[in-house]
Amino acid sequence: MRNSMKLKKVDTPKHIVVVGGGIGGMEVARLCTLKGHFVDLYEKSDHLGGVFVAAASPSFKEKDKELLKWYENEMKRLNINIHLNTEIKNLDELKADEYIIATGSVAKKLPIKGSENTIEAIDYLNGKEVGEDVCVIGGGLTGCEIAYDLCLKHKKPIIVEMACDVITSKGICMANSQCLRDLLRFYKVPVYLESTVKEVGKDYVIVNTKDGEKRINVDTVITSVG
Repeated sequence: MRNSMKLKKVDTPKHIVVVGGGIGGMEVARLCTLKGHFVDLYEKSDHLGGVFVAAASPSFKEKDKELLKWYENEMKRLNINIHLNTEIKNLDELKADEYIIATGSVAKKLPIKGSENTIEAIDYLNGKEVGEDVCVIGGGLTGCEIAYDLCLKHKKPIIVEMACDVITSKGICMANSQCLRDLLRFYKVPVYLESTVKEVGKDYVIVNTKDGEKRINVDTVITSVG
């Protein structure tokens, strides 16, 4: 291992508070502990993992589930002080030397007519029931994984993506993105590129496609737009 990458024990250990028990929070807590600091990790829910628990829920995400178990084992192995069901509202009450905030992000809301008729990606991943015909708004990694998961459950998804291709974010493994593209083609999932959803009704979506406005009957609409 190169010296620049080697973890070294600090000369003066600190008391560090990490707020947020997702993957990011656990990694910070792990590294700080390995360097000799005393860490307290606070999580407002009753479990560790954050949104990664939902992300790892599809049947084909076995390695993500293993990663979660590994992190939980690391927290135990390193004897990191974990405080579940604890929401932090005032950092000053904790009296630490350093505070690290790892509370994640909030899903974007679409400013479209009928947005109240949609469910968010994380709701679906956490087990919310959906109908037979499903529109997934957003063709990023998560949206395409959801569409594939729907196919495995014998549903009929479509994807609406405003960009000229699906999974355009940088840094995604090409093997993963190409595999998902191939799977979407194999299951004949309709993908509307360079398109946007104009309106969501109780049992339909209106999509502005490259070829004009199109009304599509669906039972459920899932938003996965970042």
